[in-house]
Amino acid sequence: MPFLILFIGGKQMTLDKQLAKTPLKYRRYFRWKYKLPVRGRVYVDRPLEEIMRIDGVKNKETYYSWEKTEQYKHLIDLLIQSHAANDLIDMYNAMLDKAKKGDARAVNTVIKLQKSIAQNIKQNTNNNIIEDDEEEEDDLII
Repeated sequence: MPFLILFIGGKQMTLDKQLAKTPLKYRRYFRWKYKLPVRGRVYVDRPLEEIMRIDGVKNKETYYSWEKTEQYKHLIDLLIQSHAANDLIDMYNAMLDKAKKGDARAVNTVIKLQKSIAQNIKQNTNNNIIEDDEEEEDDLII
């Protein structure tokens, strides 16, 4: 999944940053439910019962209750936004292929997109919006 930056209230917000602020038992459940890798490692499919055992959760209702919270809904919004970014990359690549084959409308669209992307990068650089690699939890049990 590509790294996605969202601006919320003038602050950078990424799914990973928001997950880092989420209690570990919910973070691990969210990653399990949506099969999200940790630090680029391949997702390992496990039964929910194993996740519950690792985090000491006795009842699935703990997770189901959390799914009704604003925190969970916000994480879902960030996840959907990151999927939308992936879709935009796919659409850009499809448009680029058409442009390379001589489609005049596709050429104009690609040029506009490239200018817009360059402008966004320049603006983000001017605003010192640079992400550092942050430590993220692993699935090690100590």
